[in-house]
Amino acid sequence: MRLQKYLAHCGVASRRQAELIIAKSRVSVNDEIVTDPARDVSDQDLVKVDGKLIKLNKTYKYYLLNKPLGVVSTASDEKGRLNVIDLINSDKRLYPIGRLDMDTTGIILITNDGKLTQILTHPKYELSKTYIAKVKGRPNKTSLNKLRSGLYIDGRKTKEAQVRILNTYPNETLVEISIQEGRNRQIRKMFDAIDHPVVSLKRIKIGEIEIGGLMVGDYRELNKEEMDYINQIKNNNEI
Repeated sequence: MRLQKYLAHCGVASRRQAELIIAKSRVSVNDEIVTDPARDVSDQDLVKVDGKLIKLNKTYKYYLLNKPLGVVSTASDEKGRLNVIDLINSDKRLYPIGRLDMDTTGIILITNDGKLTQILTHPKYELSKTYIAKVKGRPNKTSLNKLRSGLYIDGRKTKEAQVRILNTYPNETLVEISIQEGRNRQIRKMFDAIDHPVVSLKRIKIGEIEIGGLMVGDYRELNKEEMDYINQIKNNNEI
């Protein structure tokens, strides 16, 4: 197994972040500093990060968190802000799968399963994500069809989206939207592009895993049905 993949599967960091850690000479294999992320390693090798021995996780944990406003979707934050891992009571080295903006609430998955993280964050296996957006004004059929068929943001066209109106108010509209991408602030940019800026945004579903009645700031372990779904994803995909 390549070194950066090994670190990711050990729960140290995502594969991309692992490459940065390796490049900074923080990783040794058999007490020799290694800067090549493609170096092959196995369970028989002594792999250390910052001098600490790491091993492949044998016991994985999977949590669903309803992220509050103002919390960052990282395992740590250089500015000392509250992050999603701070909200989970666990002795495992956990990290989030993907991200939510600080000003977005809703479902985010937390785990120490490197393989699942790589699958769910890989563009080839991007799962549908569903959001509830409160937007300014009342988008008309033409505007909604632009979201459905794809529009250009940051120079690239978005994939087709599923969109439906949930409710209307005098000056705002509640919209459900599902996308299969994960670009930076994508939902907000899509609604900006049709001149209906987002007032509030909540993610309610990732693939077949739904937030249900989980309160903001609360978390729980995935149930059996959800774990069956996760294991099916892992068994059907290989990174």
